[in-house]
Amino acid sequence: MRNRNKVVFLTADHLDEQADARASEANRLPEGEARQNALRSAAQLRVYASMKRVLTPQLPNRNNRRGSEG
Repeated sequence: MRNRNKVVFLTADHLDEQADARASEANRLPEGEARQNALRSAAQLRVYASMKRVLTPQLPNRNNRRGSEG
């Protein structure tokens, strides 16, 4: 039996949280390559989050179904 790496699936909200953390990290860094890399990483995470929101099928909200019952 082979060991498989555990895959973690992040929600769009989690990706946004990570992007916020990277942007905050970038603000603390001095001008230079490290800051630019952190800003680029934050931007990529925001793009991934927005793509995930568009591509993830929306599940029906259970509360909406109850409204018509009474």
